[in-house]
Amino acid sequence: MSGGIFVKRYDDPERCAAAAAHHAWLTSLDADVRLPRLLARDARHLIFERLPGHTPAVADLPRVAATLGRLHAAAHGRELHAARLNQPHTTATGLVIPDFVHPRRAALHRAAAGAGVDAAAAGALLDRPSPQAAFYKDPNVRNYLVDGEDIAVVDFDDLTLAPFGYDLAGLLVTASMTYGRLHEQTLAYCIDTYRAAVAPNSCNPADLHQFAELHHLLTLRYLGHNGYRHSWSAVRPWPDPFPPS
Repeated sequence: MSGGIFVKRYDDPERCAAAAAHHAWLTSLDADVRLPRLLARDARHLIFERLPGHTPAVADLPRVAATLGRLHAAAHGRELHAARLNQPHTTATGLVIPDFVHPRRAALHRAAAGAGVDAAAAGALLDRPSPQAAFYKDPNVRNYLVDGEDIAVVDFDDLTLAPFGYDLAGLLVTASMTYGRLHEQTLAYCIDTYRAAVAPNSCNPADLHQFAELHHLLTLRYLGHNGYRHSWSAVRPWPDPFPPS
């Protein structure tokens, strides 16, 4: 960081271009969500305005969930209502958003086997039909900034299709692995504010619990790094839907 800018460097020019395209598409949604302006770019750098703020604390999580819900609602309403989770989707801006299934299958099976979890049961979630497509954009709690009442969304490296509730589950998992077990009231507020922004039936508890396990398996290798101090197995706030095989 320097002055009023934030410079993100990429070793891979393709990832740099993809992140710029993701940012452009999310900006085009006009979702009443604050995103940093992209000021300039070259083959390996994206130069954003530097936004004020801090990583969300536990008390901020319901507002972060509402922000995520507004993004998902805008994306679905504008064009993802035509998307299918098992097929890539080309947006109005020309961005090809990868499907939900294929980018995760191999990594999920490897992680499940390493954790002693039934890989078939976990993998079945990827193949479950769902007509309601939203998106995944790395919901790590550190990818948001809180400035007073304002919540900004940052980091645009990853983007795929995903079911409603998938990123909410990821937010709750990464927050739990960072801060420890979340209180039931905090969880309820997060779910309620997300649903209020999207739709009352957009995320049922059973789906949320199972999506959280997918995030856990795919995040497990980062435990002890990047601020993840707590094992999800120790702080999971509900029964494990995929007990060890």
